[in-house]
Amino acid sequence: MSAPSLPKLPIPELHDTAAQFAAAARPLFGAGEVEACLAKLEDFVAGPGPVLQARLRERAGAHENWLEEWWNEYAYFLNRASICFNVNYFFGFRSTPQPVPQARLAAVLIYSALRFRDQLDSGGLEPDNIRGRQMCMRQYQYMFATCRHPGETRDWTEVYAREESAHVAVAHKGRFYILRPPAAATGRLAAITQIERQLQGIIDSAAQPDRGRSVGVLTAARRDDWYAARECLLQASPVNARSLRALESAAFLVSLEAAAPATHEEFSLACYSGDGTNRYYDKNFQLLVFANGRYGFNGEHSLTDATTDMRLCNALVRDVEAIAAGTPEPGPTSDSLAAGDSAAASELCFEYNDELLGHIQHAVGYFDAEVAAHELSTLAFDGFGKEQIKDMGVSPDAFVQMAMQLACYRQFRQLPPTYESASTKAFSHGRTETSRSVSEHSAAWCRAMVDHPETTDLHAKAEILRSAVAHQAQGTAQCAKGRGIDRHLLGLEYALLPGEPVPAIFSDPVFTASRHWKLSTSQISDPILAAYGWGEVVDDGFGVAYRIENDALHFNVVSQHLGARHLCQYLSDALMDMRFLLSNAHKQPHEIAAEVDAVAS
Repeated sequence: MSAPSLPKLPIPELHDTAAQFAAAARPLFGAGEVEACLAKLEDFVAGPGPVLQARLRERAGAHENWLEEWWNEYAYFLNRASICFNVNYFFGFRSTPQPVPQARLAAVLIYSALRFRDQLDSGGLEPDNIRGRQMCMRQYQYMFATCRHPGETRDWTEVYAREESAHVAVAHKGRFYILRPPAAATGRLAAITQIERQLQGIIDSAAQPDRGRSVGVLTAARRDDWYAARECLLQASPVNARSLRALESAAFLVSLEAAAPATHEEFSLACYSGDGTNRYYDKNFQLLVFANGRYGFNGEHSLTDATTDMRLCNALVRDVEAIAAGTPEPGPTSDSLAAGDSAAASELCFEYNDELLGHIQHAVGYFDAEVAAHELSTLAFDGFGKEQIKDMGVSPDAFVQMAMQLACYRQFRQLPPTYESASTKAFSHGRTETSRSVSEHSAAWCRAMVDHPETTDLHAKAEILRSAVAHQAQGTAQCAKGRGIDRHLLGLEYALLPGEPVPAIFSDPVFTASRHWKLSTSQISDPILAAYGWGEVVDDGFGVAYRIENDALHFNVVSQHLGARHLCQYLSDALMDMRFLLSNAHKQPHEIAAEVDAVAS
């Protein structure tokens, strides 16, 4: 679906990337370490760098996107970590005014998603655009009927033909079912009430959960373990191969959950990992329907990004809220359908041997250990939001990035290598680039606030903050134009031929550590969301998802017990301090004192 009119992803100039890397590395490490690294960088630019750069340009001429295949392999398919805890992303949607019964809610979601798929397949979707600029639509071809598969050393994703993927997979109590939405004589989808009837039959079944026989929990394991378990599963019985094929070729999966999450954190945790057994994390996406009428989304990340899925999610929420408000149901009425269209859903059967049961037992133990090893904390900050930040004359996104820098510096007294996801979908087959949030400007800002608290010159501190925010906003904008550094550096590494000497820069400790993303961040701000997040990308790091609303800011922080809850508190404090600084820097001391007294009272 990629529009041929979109420009190709550019290749930055080698000297520009080297200069930007040097500027980004200096505030993160000691002077001696940095200078040793930059000496290797100079040797690279003067030596093998231009040869590799020429190969990139040659590759760009032969491919629609020189980066695409390499990025998918590096970021996803070679990654052997659990995709449940370290790769997939989740959304939790806002509540309906009145809870919708679980089967009804799931039926609406199925109907809505299949209708969206029909629009997509028929070419009925208008191209995405941001501020009038058209975005690449390639990721939509992987939205439905795809499934990631574990490989021995490298994963891959399979895309299933429409005629093999007209069904929907449903998970309930750790068991899987196939639901075939009936079609009317005209070819339209069945009424929601008919889909609901099939789902209610699943819910009412006498089947009981059995974690020891859960196939779904295998997909939460590390990829090497899942590969071995999947091979065992396939070899144990031809029944398993048929069931797995039916499950993995489904248009998507719906998880009917027994949980009824109430708090922000409970809802986020339920969407993030659940209990592990009622999911199939390799599926392109899973619609999560909870017992209390809450609902969410879990997305597999290898070929689609969360920003792409938001268009589908908006359609889902729109239809759910229309039904909840009593709007007449779309599609044909029950009377217009043939009686045979309400066939019951069929359960997928699996046969087990001792080896397979051992794999499942190991996966359950791993899942439980990972849940215990992780902490998830949320911050719903209602002190102010986007509109007030804009009134301060700064970029809301860059403002929040600097709040995260200050919070981390206060908590750990060091600056973490920080990844902010910047979209490059303005280019053909584009995905993302890394906007590095640590700079000399952000470092000066954090030092001014933490290392020099005796400095009371608000105007000076405010100017340092404004400079840091402006630099971050400019850097992110450059990334969106294809002028970032990290994808270029990755491409230069991949351009090496087998057997060629590896340039010293690529194994330098500073070079490697500067890309060890202890703080991985991304923003999606949409009013339909009540939760959004993912896990950390390195064991000693944080995954921080944030949403910027008109009058509030929301954060979801995940780590392996590194202090996610404390980081949320530091974030709240940083935001308040920054607003005070930018709002009062122009005032006289007696005016500031009066405001401090007012806040204290």
